[in-house]
Amino acid sequence: MTQPRLIPASDGWWCLASGKAAHLPSAAVSEGRLVEPARRTLQERGFFDAPTPPFALTVLTATSCNLGCAYCFQNTEPSHAAKNPFAPARIDRRLLAQDDIERITSFVQERMGTIGAEKLSLLLFGGEPLLNPRACTELLHRLSPLGLVNAQMISNTVLLTPKLARQLHQAGLRRIQVSFDGNRADHDGTRIDHKGAGTYDRILRNVARAAQETALKWQFRVNVSHHNINGLDQLIDELASLPLTTPATLSLALIDDVGVGYENQLAYADQLADRFLHLIDHALDRGLSVPVMGAPLTDCPFCGGFAGTTGAVVNADGTLYSCWETAGRPEWSVGNLTDGYLPDETIKDKWVACDYAAKSHGAPETTRRFYDQVDCHILDRTHRASTTSPRPSPAGVAATTNSAHLPSAPPQ
Repeated sequence: MTQPRLIPASDGWWCLASGKAAHLPSAAVSEGRLVEPARRTLQERGFFDAPTPPFALTVLTATSCNLGCAYCFQNTEPSHAAKNPFAPARIDRRLLAQDDIERITSFVQERMGTIGAEKLSLLLFGGEPLLNPRACTELLHRLSPLGLVNAQMISNTVLLTPKLARQLHQAGLRRIQVSFDGNRADHDGTRIDHKGAGTYDRILRNVARAAQETALKWQFRVNVSHHNINGLDQLIDELASLPLTTPATLSLALIDDVGVGYENQLAYADQLADRFLHLIDHALDRGLSVPVMGAPLTDCPFCGGFAGTTGAVVNADGTLYSCWETAGRPEWSVGNLTDGYLPDETIKDKWVACDYAAKSHGAPETTRRFYDQVDCHILDRTHRASTTSPRPSPAGVAATTNSAHLPSAPPQ
């Protein structure tokens, strides 16, 4: 059994495992580990039981992007060095073709059969996936018979129309993650199109229109830096005011420095944690849902297990990668749809996960403390809101949250 994550709380401990969280008394933990009676009680109640995860497939339907964000990990040069600073050089442009959609279907069917997977999750990724909308809808239709249980997209939504939203939802798409870079002024200074124009109002308008036409669920990722952190209350107010049919999920994440000329001066520290807690309270008070941060993206479920044992990342040209951050960089390729994965010895040094190239925001202990502070606060808020009965007996399990939301992608 994998060791659960234990977070110290003011009145006990939070225990996280298998996408669940349990509130425990102080006596349930000793020297950083669950005491045997607590572990046994949790096990008897099925706390550590987890369903077999679906085969996690990520497909880049397009590697191009209609925006020119300076921090994007798919950039290959700093924006200030580009001929057009609003369109820095990127990984090679590719669009997923019909033949590759057929090969993806066959490849996934074979991989699922090999590992005994009965369910499939799909993440439509880019670049900007909506630069190739036909491939998005076709993939959804073709993969549905393979046990597709969870279909999500990461999109800037600038190209999302009500008609396209309906088509995607009818084809099986269930959730869209869209990023914001602060309030209107801050966002429009960063998340720009290739002419340098801001996108804030376009994104809000397109999300609102799509929400009125479909039952799509929404996850708002807020990219946080020293440029925008002081204006995020205003952003949260506007997001909470959108006419959505179900509460949206909001997550906060520091923008990474991945060596393309963008430096984020924020670092994990108690002062930053205090600011995050304020913003989280504001979001919860406004009716937004806030999942726990969990762990750094090195635990990303969309990065396939070694040699495709739990999932696959497929570039728009049909090449295979271990992670969406390396996709589109030929030197990191680990195979292709036709021939499958390269030999283990060949790919072992290329098998990396998200954040592999990101500059750290703090030492490991500082990072752990920051995550614990933030997640404890989220869990405490959720616990207070959901608990209407007395505290359970020692080593008992209190109200839980399910943290299995779409993990926020790196800024995209």
